[in-house]
Amino acid sequence: MSYRSIVRVAACALSAALLVPLVPATALAHPAPRAVLAAAHSSSTTYRKPARLVHPDKAPSVPGAPGGRPVLNGSATGASPLAGTRSALLDASAAEVPLGVSLSGSGSGGSNSISFAHFDDGDMVVVLDPVSLTGHAGLFDERFYSSIYSYAVISANVSPQDGVQREQCLKYRAYDRAYALWVPSAVTHAVQARNWAYGKVGKPYNLAAAKTDLRSFYCSKLCWGAWKYTSGLDLDADGGYWVWPVDLINSRYTTLFGSWS
Repeated sequence: MSYRSIVRVAACALSAALLVPLVPATALAHPAPRAVLAAAHSSSTTYRKPARLVHPDKAPSVPGAPGGRPVLNGSATGASPLAGTRSALLDASAAEVPLGVSLSGSGSGGSNSISFAHFDDGDMVVVLDPVSLTGHAGLFDERFYSSIYSYAVISANVSPQDGVQREQCLKYRAYDRAYALWVPSAVTHAVQARNWAYGKVGKPYNLAAAKTDLRSFYCSKLCWGAWKYTSGLDLDADGGYWVWPVDLINSRYTTLFGSWS
């Protein structure tokens, strides 16, 4: 566990003992070291996570698939990460997607000023914008970080490669809103979560496979799996077929330490 993780745990424990209220929202616009965020702040204004977003969270209904599960490689298992899966999912979901909204994790709906200077191993970033139905998510790897131009976020996407990859931190500024998350109750597993995610680099991207199918990944599934299979915590807030980026925000196990727009 890193020095910053030790400090953050100690500070949170002290704050809890003093029954100190949560950090004001204004303090999170430019995040300070975790110890400062967890320290005492006399304010009646508490920072709350964004309202829960309604989203489809069941296997897509595809003609010819028993039980509504996509037909993959000639079967209806819903598990094989093959190239045709994504198009089947997009076709099946098209009626639910408003005009001009994308199912991809590419940000093009705005910008934000996120800084990764106080992220630690295993911390997660979730970004949302008006033109992306799903948003995007990634898990921080401090070993590769030196600036906003570093490739220090592990995620799964279709570009620039198709699959699990290290993404540039700067990418996460191309969205309307950005949220920084950590998992206070399992901070001792943060490096394990990071290593688990990094070990999946090169695995294929597949948006339609069940979240428990570890042969392929999408962005928030990678973050979910990293914590699920190292700490045992299930960060999927609603327990649906998919784990959406916003499910990581809604999870009772995650805490915000930064928010940008």
